[in-house]
Amino acid sequence: MRFLQYLFAGLLFGSAVTVLATPHARSIESTSLIPAAVAGMPVPHHKRQVIEGPGGYRFDVLQHLAGIAPYFDSPGVQLDPHPPNGCLVTKATYIVRHSNIYANDFDYETYLSPFLSKLANYSDRSIFSRTTDLAFLANYTSPITNASEQIEKMTPSGGDAAAAYAGVIKKTYPNLLNSTASQADAFRIWAASASRDVDTAKAFIQGLGNSATLVIVNEGEEDSADSLTPHISCPAFDASMGSVQSGAWEQKYTAPLIERFNAAAPGFNFTLTDVVGMQQLCGYDTVIRNRTDFCDVFTADEWLSFEYANDLMYFYSIGYGNPIAPQLGLPWVRSTLDILSANDTSIFNQSLYISFTHREEPPLVLTALGLFNNSAYYPGLDVNSTMPTDRINHQRAWRTSEILPFLGHVGVERLQCANASLETNPDSDSTSGNGGAEDVWDDGAFVRVLVNGAPIPIPDCQNGPGESCALGSFADYIAQRVALYGDFVGACGINDTVTNRTDLLNIYNAQTKH
Repeated sequence: MRFLQYLFAGLLFGSAVTVLATPHARSIESTSLIPAAVAGMPVPHHKRQVIEGPGGYRFDVLQHLAGIAPYFDSPGVQLDPHPPNGCLVTKATYIVRHSNIYANDFDYETYLSPFLSKLANYSDRSIFSRTTDLAFLANYTSPITNASEQIEKMTPSGGDAAAAYAGVIKKTYPNLLNSTASQADAFRIWAASASRDVDTAKAFIQGLGNSATLVIVNEGEEDSADSLTPHISCPAFDASMGSVQSGAWEQKYTAPLIERFNAAAPGFNFTLTDVVGMQQLCGYDTVIRNRTDFCDVFTADEWLSFEYANDLMYFYSIGYGNPIAPQLGLPWVRSTLDILSANDTSIFNQSLYISFTHREEPPLVLTALGLFNNSAYYPGLDVNSTMPTDRINHQRAWRTSEILPFLGHVGVERLQCANASLETNPDSDSTSGNGGAEDVWDDGAFVRVLVNGAPIPIPDCQNGPGESCALGSFADYIAQRVALYGDFVGACGINDTVTNRTDLLNIYNAQTKH
């Protein structure tokens, strides 16, 4: 069952509060005074910022904020998230982004701090009182009160959300938790070493309530592929990639906004930095204070423009626009295949593997799997041409709001299906699975990928129940991906002086000490 079915369980929504704004009315759903809980843990409820229009039109702003969005279940492709009839999940692996934070350092230094400082030092804030959409700025105070202690740190609501997510995992995979070494207090959870990842994992473990052991994985620059943060251990990775493309679109879409705000509040001299900072505060205010007026300042079209600017940035930095993105995501995928296909419990002694890391890693994993690819069904198409910088590609598959909200995750399940028929590919002459997997063509073993609760079919392998992929076919598919993108060391330019020079992720091996 999906996260939001639990996240909003027990909450009674009150009548909508209308907020004046143009061109559509907004409504903010209010919460009941009755607290919600999942498995005994309090659940944070983020008030949905909804833009309403004629004919029942509803636009949920918080589902279009890319990496600043509170968690929500991805709409996916509308496949049923429950296991297909006759199928049981026997193993699963998850890579999960950390929970809510006050702000990341780039957003704070580039947009938030300049805008918030400018606003705090502006001498005539009464000018905002004479406007409709900006009146709240007359008395607005920053949600970040101690930057050195808060930037890149988890918010209180982030801990509650992580514990609630643990409740979802407990209800979704009770057989996996009960069948592992967790009963002997040996069940492990992994986290990258940054405090936001560790704090998220600790809150998650508290929500599990099973005395799990936290394995903290170093974010060292010399760990090669044996890391939960391969973008840090890859010298060739350039975090600034995408800034030119997203910047070009920001210049275009913010121009009329700057003009509009300066006409409403002359003298403040709104800039591109201010506009983007205000849009970012819609998300950050929400996860810090659970309330905000910034979501009400912009129209649905303007939020779609903000979302596209983020999609451009991530496309070229951790998506298909970065030639080495699949190489960075493939070590986790290869490790996942080993876990799902292994019979030797001395090496992989759990049925459920969950790791917490940064926002970069789930998208990198998706590029390695070939998912959310704008050109997936058009192999001759230059994928970069699908993300223009002068207009929005509304038909794109690459939508980071559906990939990396806080607690965004990629899960890969092994399904054991009774009486399942295998749909063969007439273009393939393969009759058995290789690449480290056992022969599973006839034993009912299948694999499916879930992104934020939604099953996402692998374009080249949908031959099982619920558009899943036979484990043998999945092994063949990953072998093909490895042939193309398996050279982490070469792609990253890691020289032979690095001690742990490897293309593989080995942290889940029970015989490996960390």
